[in-house]
Amino acid sequence: MGQAGDSAISDRDIHLLNQIGQEFSSSLDYESVIELVMSRVKDVLQCEASSVMLFDEIKDALVFYAASGVGAQEVKGLTVPKGLGIAGWVFEHLETVIVEDAEKDTRFYPGIDKTTHLKTRSLVCVPLKRKSRTLGVIEGINKIEGTFTESDLDLLIAISQLAGISIENSMIHKKLEQKSENLARLNKEMEEFVNIVSHDLQTPLAAIDGYIRLINTDMVGVLRGNLELKGYVERIEENVKNAFHFIKHLLALIKLKDSTVFVQEFDPSGVFEEILIVLEDEIRYKEATVKNCFTLRKVHFDRSIFFHMLLNLVQNSLKHGVPGRKPLIEVGVKQEDTELHFFVKDNGIGISKEDTERILHRAEGGNNVKSYDGHGFGLAFVRKAAEMFKGKVWVESEMNRGSTFFFSVPTAAS
Repeated sequence: MGQAGDSAISDRDIHLLNQIGQEFSSSLDYESVIELVMSRVKDVLQCEASSVMLFDEIKDALVFYAASGVGAQEVKGLTVPKGLGIAGWVFEHLETVIVEDAEKDTRFYPGIDKTTHLKTRSLVCVPLKRKSRTLGVIEGINKIEGTFTESDLDLLIAISQLAGISIENSMIHKKLEQKSENLARLNKEMEEFVNIVSHDLQTPLAAIDGYIRLINTDMVGVLRGNLELKGYVERIEENVKNAFHFIKHLLALIKLKDSTVFVQEFDPSGVFEEILIVLEDEIRYKEATVKNCFTLRKVHFDRSIFFHMLLNLVQNSLKHGVPGRKPLIEVGVKQEDTELHFFVKDNGIGISKEDTERILHRAEGGNNVKSYDGHGFGLAFVRKAAEMFKGKVWVESEMNRGSTFFFSVPTAAS
């Protein structure tokens, strides 16, 4: 067994290590990095073969991930149980070794030689670490001329340090790519599922809505004379309308993507007037006042997304008014140093302090969830849209006095 000795790494070797470090960091491809490590180890140590063995937690064993030289193809993918052989010993004890005569070493495992048809005479092996984590081992086999020296060991230690950083970075990159691919696949499956379910839901809802219209048209006299029956029909009609709104908001949320963004200059007051037209019946029914408080006449944003963000927030305020109190809603924008803060302020039921954060997330309810009922897709849409523009959503509220919902965007993006 050998440790890094007193032998100093020469200027030539330092230059070589710098070059190797640049090569290792030039790629984030997992397989390419490991193959490059192997090729360089074999060349630098001037040996017949070299290999990288990484620890596989699932197999609880060291696995030959790459090799160079004699038997390289045969050895790839082979596993060595943890603790078996000289490589296993190095991995467990986190020590470096130089073995001059492998057959005389009691730790030597000859099983790999039978597969590669390479007779291991001598070897040098070091742990492959990154910070406190041991990734595996690197070894060089059979020095072509002479035996492995302390200088060879020092070089391999230095290479293993460079390789540890590069391999870990490439492993992280590979995992991120896999997660990104899985997320994209799940998003596509979810979008397809939502489209199918929405279509299947809208068909019977459209039929129910049609029958309600027939009842309201052909049975006017009956409904006028039976207020209880009329109330039932109105309740069905309202539920159908809510179901259609639910499907519409669900589709809007699932399809909201960066690729759909189209930024343009427009007057937010014009969008406000369009919202008043869309919500005219509901505003009249609830005797609400919706005030235009915009002080800016030009903003840069995606007009369609902006329309739906404000629409959702105004609808939210209309929905959660206090019984017996006429809704008062103010819509506008505040100019900050680096951001624009759009707001919708109401005098509704308010939200408890512990719920002000959770209410913005569709899947979470709050203590006043019975009063603050609804599907929540509108607020989820606003939050997701704001985040697309590197903004955020927050709410300031006081129970029974009202709430102010804000969403911000950087001035440069607005």
